[in-house]
Amino acid sequence: MKQIVCGMVLVLGAGALVSACGSNNAIRVGGAPEVGVRNCINAAARELKLPVSTSIAADRGTSPRDGVYAINLKVGPQARSAVCTVDENGAVLGVVFKRPE
Repeated sequence: MKQIVCGMVLVLGAGALVSACGSNNAIRVGGAPEVGVRNCINAAARELKLPVSTSIAADRGTSPRDGVYAINLKVGPQARSAVCTVDENGAVLGVVFKRPE
């Protein structure tokens, strides 16, 4: 699971801290381009009206068809589940939040 907080990437599992998003360190989730992962995180923060400094974790991703990527997110302190889709250029196609249980 990769977690982006305040522009930094924390790779959980591996236990290593990677520098800010603008660096050369690629953030790849399910094959999605780095810019797509960042755009998904920003879109999720906007959609829930949360500050960018909110903890948003990119959990895992898939590619249901060529050029489209679905990225599972965990948003906020309650780890609310969301799915964000992006295209191969990193443009966000949509963010869907799962209903809280």
